[in-house]
Amino acid sequence: MISRLSAFRPARTVQRLPPRSAACPLSFRDLLAPAAELGLVLPLVRAPSAAVARGALVAAKALGSALGLALPRGGRPERWFAEVTAAADEVAGGLPLLLAGEVRVAGEGALDVERAVSESWALVDAGLTHVSIDGEAVSAPERGRVLAEVAAPAVERGLGVDWVLPLEDASGGAPRAIAGLQALARRGFRPDLAAVRCPAPADEGEARAQADALARLALALRGTAVMRRGPVTPALLGALQGSPVRACEDGGAAEARAGRDPAPRSGTETGEDAERREARAFAEVTDLVEGLGAAGSALALASALLRRVEERGP
Repeated sequence: MISRLSAFRPARTVQRLPPRSAACPLSFRDLLAPAAELGLVLPLVRAPSAAVARGALVAAKALGSALGLALPRGGRPERWFAEVTAAADEVAGGLPLLLAGEVRVAGEGALDVERAVSESWALVDAGLTHVSIDGEAVSAPERGRVLAEVAAPAVERGLGVDWVLPLEDASGGAPRAIAGLQALARRGFRPDLAAVRCPAPADEGEARAQADALARLALALRGTAVMRRGPVTPALLGALQGSPVRACEDGGAAEARAGRDPAPRSGTETGEDAERREARAFAEVTDLVEGLGAAGSALALASALLRRVEERGP
């Protein structure tokens, strides 16, 4: 059943994949409704290197979990796409994947917007399936216009888009987040997710409070899903299970745990170095998937997505 998901891969993504690749990058736009139906919180892993991505993919495959991989800002999207999809083809064929990149808008000036739109096109053209847009530096009156322009390349291709906002905008009944979404809607654009930047909770009580704040935001936004970004703790992951939050980023935990072994005298990373980093990323992502209760989500999502398509009919 999971193999049938390949039909949902975005057209540009398919063009970037080698013939007969079993890698299955999908748009978050297609997965959100099934994820909501199943009450799933999908794991997203910041993966700057092939070793981290491969460790994450092996962990997700072993646990039967859907997975998101995120390219940190400033990375080379075409090279990254080739590396992570080659790893997915080899060790996680058919697994539902999200491949995300981030665009940070420096301001509302013409050159800032032009640069951000160009970065957005670069991510889309490389084959990535999700774009995060951080527009905090843009003044509130101009934010709707600017974010709509930057999101246009992804929207035109049917890809997922999230809008990054700080936790303070998501708290206190979420009036600023709601106002921001209304400004975007007036420009004819509504992001698929609001991605909230959060600090690591200090204890279990703070973890529950943060999860509750995100749940209230999800209810207040009425149809725009919520994703959490930032450092995580076991208590936080447990608090998010079964919540209306639809995705949780690892906050760079897999990257940090994988680290980088001291470079050998040649100045290059050996195969053993990469294997050690992959094993560390595997362990971290296993904790993330199990902590979110996402084990088994790949087959569940595939079944729900295909069922929704069949119910709609031709």
